[in-house]
Amino acid sequence: MHPYAILYYIFLCGCYILFGVFWRIGLIIIRFLRWAYIALLYKIPAVEDRRKVVVIGGGFAGTCAAQMLEDFYQVTLIDTKEYFEFTPSVLRTIVDPAHVKRLQVLHTHYLRHSNVIQREVTSVQEKQVLLNDGRTVPYDYLIINTGSTYTAPFKESKVISSARANTLRESNYTIRKAKSVLIIGGGLVGVEMAAEIVCHFQGKEVILVHSQSTLINRFPKRAIRYCDDFLRSRGVRIILNERIVGNKHNVYTTDQGQEIHADLAFLCTGITPNSGFLRDHYADAISGNGYIRANDCLQLQGQVIYPNIFVAGDVLDMREEKLAQGAEQMASIVFGNINALERGKKPKQYISPTDRPVLISLGKFHAVFVFKGWTVTGPFPALLKEAVEWKTLMRYK
Repeated sequence: MHPYAILYYIFLCGCYILFGVFWRIGLIIIRFLRWAYIALLYKIPAVEDRRKVVVIGGGFAGTCAAQMLEDFYQVTLIDTKEYFEFTPSVLRTIVDPAHVKRLQVLHTHYLRHSNVIQREVTSVQEKQVLLNDGRTVPYDYLIINTGSTYTAPFKESKVISSARANTLRESNYTIRKAKSVLIIGGGLVGVEMAAEIVCHFQGKEVILVHSQSTLINRFPKRAIRYCDDFLRSRGVRIILNERIVGNKHNVYTTDQGQEIHADLAFLCTGITPNSGFLRDHYADAISGNGYIRANDCLQLQGQVIYPNIFVAGDVLDMREEKLAQGAEQMASIVFGNINALERGKKPKQYISPTDRPVLISLGKFHAVFVFKGWTVTGPFPALLKEAVEWKTLMRYK
């Protein structure tokens, strides 16, 4: 057994036993206080008379906004999947397929007063959205939280996207058979993916290719050095300042002409925002790189501002680290701004923090915690990430 395993499991059991009931009671109290606060500000109409809010996308921003709004508005959540997924921990599912059960919660389980539609939005019009089955859904307020996807710079059936837990879980058998694995991209996702594989599958050849001069290049030097040393000490071959530009069968070619042989490849770079559904009527709100523009109050902004349409999460055109905590903060701002508009008041601006705490997993028992220039490494940050996962998912239980 891993030397940190006993401490790890004691910590988890302690969390469940000591804080589980109290946390659930706390969430109930917070929800009641939110309802009471809004009820004091203005009279809550009957359900059939409430304003319609449509939320596109079931990520962190969309689900948080829907939860906060459903007691006061007619809320419809439209998502291509039927569940919320705790994406910061999806990489664990490639080595532990059973872990996916902890990460996914049906939308209908935690949204008790909302309508949930599992479809794709193909177009947004002035007062309604069009679905891929031909239906339309009317709205008074619209919240866009469609996130992003990984797009490969080449075609290859053996290149697996690292975005979804189900995709990674289904790759468990494939990776067990593979003798060599290529990780494309050395940002947060690529580093965590490489660490999960080498910590669980000993003796497997892992190659990580990154286009920058260092891994996770936006982080403090100590964090970069620790992650680099951690991976190299476990046999990961790291290739920097090169990018994968093509492939033929199991041979991948870099822009420097280097050929890499790998049985399997994971794509952890090349993010494309999901904004195509806006091109018919709001093309002026899409930036050159595909992200969706908004003003400081998170209202859709093209040549003019569309005050009843909000943008939040990864798809928003904003220079900040795309993190779950940021998406949740945006959802809170959107909730407050919709209420403000209903009362005829000025909406509040979203202020992006200059620094947010970040946890980088390196397998199950190691991690890196970075905040305001401070870097903590080792088993304690790994326990902290487990606690964050547990705390977040409690909101959806």
